[in-house]
Amino acid sequence: MVNITNSKKNKKIKLDYYAGEWVAFVGEKIIAHNRNLKDLMKEVDAKGLRKKASIFLVPRKDEGPYIIFIVL
Repeated sequence: MVNITNSKKNKKIKLDYYAGEWVAFVGEKIIAHNRNLKDLMKEVDAKGLRKKASIFLVPRKDEGPYIIFIVL
């Protein structure tokens, strides 16, 4: 199971549903997800966000742990 913990509220967000996909967050909210990074970036750009989004790839169950962050 993949979780993200919000340090301020100690709230966990389960990411199993997004396994194998790129996920974009602003704060503790998932704003977009897609299997293709280019398509995800288009979705995020189209939203015209005021805050920068954090983006990373959620590993599948058969993959080892890794962390990739892209901050827009």
